[in-house]
Amino acid sequence: MKIGLMTLGCRVNQYESDAIAEKLEKKGYSVVDFEDNCDAYIINTCTVTSESDSKCKKAIRRAVRYGAPVAVIGCFVQGADNVEEFNHVTYLGGNINKGEVANRIEAIIRGEKADMRHSMSGASYENLEISKRKYVKAYVKIEDGCNNFCSYCYIPFVRGRVRSREENDILSEIKRLKSSGYREIILTGIETSAFGEDRGERDALCKLVERIQSESPVERLRFGSLRPSFFTPENLNILSSVGGVMPHFHLSVQSASDSILKAMKRDYTSRDLYTAVENIRKFFPDANLSCDMICGFPGETEDDFKESLDFIDKADILHTHVFPYSERKGTKAAAMTCQLPNALRHTRAAEMTRVASLVHRRIFQQNLGKEYNVLAEFFKNGKMLGYTENFINLRFTPPVGCNKGDIIKIKIDKDMDNTNR
Repeated sequence: MKIGLMTLGCRVNQYESDAIAEKLEKKGYSVVDFEDNCDAYIINTCTVTSESDSKCKKAIRRAVRYGAPVAVIGCFVQGADNVEEFNHVTYLGGNINKGEVANRIEAIIRGEKADMRHSMSGASYENLEISKRKYVKAYVKIEDGCNNFCSYCYIPFVRGRVRSREENDILSEIKRLKSSGYREIILTGIETSAFGEDRGERDALCKLVERIQSESPVERLRFGSLRPSFFTPENLNILSSVGGVMPHFHLSVQSASDSILKAMKRDYTSRDLYTAVENIRKFFPDANLSCDMICGFPGETEDDFKESLDFIDKADILHTHVFPYSERKGTKAAAMTCQLPNALRHTRAAEMTRVASLVHRRIFQQNLGKEYNVLAEFFKNGKMLGYTENFINLRFTPPVGCNKGDIIKIKIDKDMDNTNR
């Protein structure tokens, strides 16, 4: 029997979907991408923006049209009131016990209705786990939830407070993945740098990395998004000393304007951002950086916006993930009276994307002729796709005998840039 599985949203959602798929496969089901003629459909949803909500509703309507029972889980379900699309859904589950959808699959296929949504209050960590993925690198979830309650963000309401995974479970999963041939691991979470915060542990993420690289060394180790305040000389000294940590970091920035950061209730200033960048490149001289940016936050002036553009340029950000601001119900920012027109938000997002592309191109050109070790990830149209240690996305003719999962030395030339192809 076939189960169609669709994942919307972040890497944490993708990890959880992979874990659910493994559970289903162990039960004898074939898990496939969305297509007609499945015996049931599962949609793992996102609600980070209003556009995310729209995509979720569209996916539900599409699945319902196929005629088989539909299970919908995740952030959109956790936060939504009873929307029209839910009337046609067999199983509703939020972010409490997401893996239960696999345990109840037989009842779902029989069409037995169930609403398994529960409050996130007091939620514990759900230890979903994976031993394989269909790609050559693997995400390992180490944490769930967020305590920050930034003024624009709805995620703490639907993911709950920080809950850290037990270190022994993390190590066991990494060992399994390594034995399955994975050479690159990405530690991820809703607020990755908050790992251990719920247990009152200081520097827990760095201590975890030290333990991983001592007990089961990972050849290429990366992280999900990290808050700028994490990048202290002390933390970076540890990461640069243990070996295997790749020289690429993703910073959760959102804005480089002090007034906007204050309105967002972020816990750093623009000066802190530049200090974090300086610290990173002191300990990882070849490091590339990526970041998230929100355009058109309530009250953002042209000067505020320019400060964010300047940061992308001055900090040499390789990849910038740009989002126009989106009101989320229940957040403080949604109640602010200085909302900007949607058209202006999207105009600024387009301009930031243009500037970010120019900066990316400049960094790529600076790397022409340099040799890097590239993890071969995909074959496409006779070319191999993969990333350097410092996260430059390359498209190149593979050497004879090259297979997915190989790490090969590549000298960058002008035609290899795979970004935006």
